[in-house]
Amino acid sequence: MISILNNFNPQLSRSGSTITVTYCHLNFSGTCTYEEAYLQGKTKRFKQKIYLLTGTDMEDVIEYMYKMGEITGPEDLQKVSLLIQTHSRMVVETYASRS
Repeated sequence: MISILNNFNPQLSRSGSTITVTYCHLNFSGTCTYEEAYLQGKTKRFKQKIYLLTGTDMEDVIEYMYKMGEITGPEDLQKVSLLIQTHSRMVVETYASRS
């Protein structure tokens, strides 16, 4: 099922600490929005960068997946949700590792 997201061309944009992943393919598009934050330990003063998913608008992408036969019923929606979260997070982390 993850291969269907490879049909989309994910583009990443950044505005301050907000990172938006935009998926586009034909007339279908969707976005996942992340907030970059830092966690700091209490005993050891190290900082760890994390990305929090704050919003999604993937209706068109889900519709495309349905039309392509990747989604057959309501029972698939939880899998699709996890797939979208995992894929978009991978795009963000790949971008972060390059910059």
